[in-house]
Amino acid sequence: MRRARARRTGAMIRSRTPSSPRPTRAVLLFVSLLATLAAVELALHLAGPGPPDPPPRATIDPYRANPYIVSYRPSLHQFIPGSAYRAKRSSYVVDYEINSLGLRGPEIGAKTLRRLVVLGDSIAEGHGVPFDDTFVSGLDRALTPEGWEVVSASIQGASTIHHAANIERTLSLDPDAVLLLVYENDLWEDRAKEAEYFSLPQKPSGFPWRLWTLVKGALGLEHDTRLEQIIDANRRVPRPEPPDPKTRSVIAPDHFAQQWEMSERYLDHVDARLTERGVPLFVANLALGTLVPRVPEFHHTHAWNLEEATRRWTERRGLRFLSLNPVAQKAFSDLPWENVMLPDDGHPTTEVHRRLAAALEPWLRSGLPR
Repeated sequence: MRRARARRTGAMIRSRTPSSPRPTRAVLLFVSLLATLAAVELALHLAGPGPPDPPPRATIDPYRANPYIVSYRPSLHQFIPGSAYRAKRSSYVVDYEINSLGLRGPEIGAKTLRRLVVLGDSIAEGHGVPFDDTFVSGLDRALTPEGWEVVSASIQGASTIHHAANIERTLSLDPDAVLLLVYENDLWEDRAKEAEYFSLPQKPSGFPWRLWTLVKGALGLEHDTRLEQIIDANRRVPRPEPPDPKTRSVIAPDHFAQQWEMSERYLDHVDARLTERGVPLFVANLALGTLVPRVPEFHHTHAWNLEEATRRWTERRGLRFLSLNPVAQKAFSDLPWENVMLPDDGHPTTEVHRRLAAALEPWLRSGLPR
């Protein structure tokens, strides 16, 4: 009798205990959708291209397609990390060692000094000269006793659009200051990169959200970042013909203001991101080929137009500016042409790199944070 009463009492208690809530159909559908999207994303990653392996070490002509460089969005082009090759022209044979971050130069270890990151093109990369002879290495040797290391994030073919496209990569190097070199062919390079940008493939590595990339393309939303909006607007402007078909670096005087304004937007983007992170920006300007004596006068006009435009931009942004054009002029007046520009190439020699470092060092030393 007691057992029967106990069973009835237990049954009554269980009947009064509220049952655990069951998942609603909406929750089940949401979880199922997430699982499906995750499976599709994983499949796209597995089917998509992985990070490229460095090609075997070889000797190349640096003015032909470089197999040690890959091109993709949003970074435009980068060295393949871990690459090693030899660049050869009639006037030089130079070894290139690319570190695990895809930068020319030695590996970057744990940060023990404050770090100055240099952004530039083949000039700052040190095209045609050993890395230890570049002005970047010269600055590193000079500033290390001051508590600074100098790291080059420069690459051939870079220009202001490239610096803007890679600003997050630059910030990932944890810079305490950035030196950006504006070179004479930057405006022309910007126009070329804008024309090809949206035809480039997406980054060939473990780049996240490939499914979203496909959806954006299908919906016509691929220009969703501020940088891509600038690129899309700029590429709709007709590209001017160079005043000299043999020279790609020169912008005719009557087109210069428009072309500078287009490229200035990339500099604004770079400075804005650095300012947000509290990283000071130093800007230097250099012309070389357009300052060669006895070239047509419009070459010189382009060089000085670029210097003045860069100077005005830095003044508006409250940045430190240094023109390196006097260094080039002095070199042409002091030295034979082949001791200023590498024969069969046109890039600066080791001696000019030494002079560039000598001009940059005191200017940087007086402005870098202490």
